[in-house]
Amino acid sequence: MKKTFIFCLLTMLTIKMAYAHNPLSATYYLEVNQELGILNVSISQAGFQEALNKHYPEVEFINLSAIEYKKLAVDYIKGNFNLTVNGNQVQLLNGGLKLGDHQTDLKFITSDLPDEFSTLAITIDAFKENEHHQTVFSLSLHGVSDKVILSEKNNYGTSIEFKDHKIMDKKEGFNTNYLWFFTAIPVIMVGKKLFSSQKDS
Repeated sequence: MKKTFIFCLLTMLTIKMAYAHNPLSATYYLEVNQELGILNVSISQAGFQEALNKHYPEVEFINLSAIEYKKLAVDYIKGNFNLTVNGNQVQLLNGGLKLGDHQTDLKFITSDLPDEFSTLAITIDAFKENEHHQTVFSLSLHGVSDKVILSEKNNYGTSIEFKDHKIMDKKEGFNTNYLWFFTAIPVIMVGKKLFSSQKDS
């Protein structure tokens, strides 16, 4: 029983780590609370640096100070994010960046958002410099959450219609099946290692 619990726990942690640090994916999570929007962005450090190197080929990143690097990174995210709600442009205002060993996290406050959403159009061009990149855009609106995958297939953009705070129509279907591709190999490796140790004991 104990070994089964440990296996399940390791599997969950492996999935989370493989997804969070996957250089081919980024997550954008927009939480709307009354008229305030907070956008959280997460991407692997390797994927972020690769995109910046390609987007700013003239910049020598090794010579940038920490402040200069963070400003460049924040400007890159802001310049490659286009969101309209009910036909009105939403701006990313104050933002911050946290560099980790493996993952980069950013947080922004948005300009005012309406209490009622009828339509939403989102385009996120960030990281498209990285081949086969996909962005998961998640929205939490009045406690109801949903997500969409932005990729080369939909030109990194989609539009959504709402009714009673719920998503009614998506121009591009949601598809999370690809996430299992990134986690299958690490899960199998963890499982084999655990079961081989059981045989030895």
